[in-house]
Formats: sequence, C-alpha cells, structure tokens
Amino acid sequence: MQQGFYMYRNNIYYGSYRAEQVSGYQNVSLSRPECILTTHQISKEDRAVRFWENHHLLEPEYADLQAMIVKMQSFIDLSSKEDVDFSATEEKLEVPFPAELKLIYTAIHNQEEYFSSVEHFLPLDEIYVEQGILVFFKKKRAPIAGYDIESGRLTQYYKREWHIEKSGFCCYQFCVGRILTIALENKPVFKKGRCKGRLVTTLDLERELKNFCNEKYHLLSEFNVYGIAVMYSDEKMIAWIRSNGFYADIHAGAIHESHLEAFGTYLGQITWK
Repeated sequence: MQQGFYMYRNNIYYGSYRAEQVSGYQNVSLSRPECILTTHQISKEDRAVRFWENHHLLEPEYADLQAMIVKMQSFIDLSSKEDVDFSATEEKLEVPFPAELKLIYTAIHNQEEYFSSVEHFLPLDEIYVEQGILVFFKKKRAPIAGYDIESGRLTQYYKREWHIEKSGFCCYQFCVGRILTIALENKPVFKKGRCKGRLVTTLDLERELKNFCNEKYHLLSEFNVYGIAVMYSDEKMIAWIRSNGFYADIHAGAIHESHLEAFGTYLGQITWK
C-alpha cells in the first residue's frame, strides 16, 4: 500500500491506496478548494492519483457503502444492525474477511431472498477460496464473482477462467447492484421498460435524474457507477436505470403496479413492456 493524494468523485483525499491500480494523475493545486477534503499539507508539485474503476476499497467508499445500506433499509429488507460473527468464516478461509463483504453480509444476514435466487450470494459457511479468489456469488451452481485476495478487486468467472476487468465494477458496487436487482425482482410487481429522450442522450444520467428528485422520489447517489442510476421512493419502489448514449432501459419493482405507473408518468420518458 502507498500513501498519497487520490481522487474520488472529483474530490481530493489523502490516504492509503494500491499504486498498481492507478490509471492517471491530476495536479492537486488545480482542484477547487471546496473539493480538497484533507488537511494534509499540499505543495504545488503534489499530484492526486486516479484509479481504474475496479480498484481496492478506498476509505470514502467504505463510508458511502455504509450510507447506502442505511438508505436501502427504507425500501428493501436488510438487517444492518445484526451482530454477525465472521471468526468461523475467517478461520475456515484462512484469510481476513474483506471489510466491504463484512458490511454486505451483515446487511443481508437472515434475508433469504439474497441466498435463494438463481443468481445468489453464498452463505458464509459456503464461501470458499479458489486460485487466490474468495468466491461469494454464484448462478445456480456456477461461480460468477469473487474477491481477489491479493489486489482487493472484483474478479468474475467466464469461459472457465477468472478475469479482473479494470474498467468494471468494484467489489462493493457489484454487491450493492446485486442486492438491489434481487430485491426489485422479488417485489410483488416487477417490470422492465425502455427509456426515451434525455435519459438516452444524456452524458450524465445521475445529473439528469436529480431533476426528478423530490420529497417522494430519491436518488441513491452513493452508488456512483457511470451510466447507471438507482432511484427509490417512499412507497418502497426501486428503479434501476441504465443508459449508454444510444440506448437506455429500466428495471423496476414495487409493492403495487400503480406505483410503477405513477413513476413512469412522472419521468415522462418510460415505455413499460
């Protein structure tokens, strides 16, 4: 691990990071004062590093994950106040259980839907290590995702091999994404749809959807994945929206169909299938 300035969500921090996961640099002095979120002394020559999207968990990301779990409790079943003992898991695996997975498994503890779906998290006593990878997610019996113990990055299994995609999800983003998609698919009403207009052409989907936030509809802004945004409502509706500039779609779940119809009407750019 290396100590230095780094960038996260266009803000400057100072702390530990893995040098081999750096993708670029920016001079710290070029940043606006309000974006410098550290009291560490800065010189004109100091540079802040940027990372590949798939990187070892950063301290502010850990805080964002905690904040997301608190928010998600308002619209899906999570149990973040559970006191989960990971010692038996760590003893069996012979490695420390990653910090982000401790938060995730504390949240989904005793919530059956996250362990029984076709694509599912493995129970703590079924997690295993293979080729230096802590395997925690499967589709039926086939592995899908794991945590690379050496680098702290998400690794995914396809074509009978484990692959680390530098430009893919981080481990915690993958986990939150799967929790949300499993939860919305298990809502009493689940729909897919196509998006139109600005939701397709925008270069910043999150910024576009902020225009629709109010006392009823909210944005899970801590998720922080380019081209994907998550909205939720005080009626426990969840909407997963994806856009790449040419195509956009939505997966959404709710307690009543009227909640999805109202949300689609409110956005005004949704056609349900």
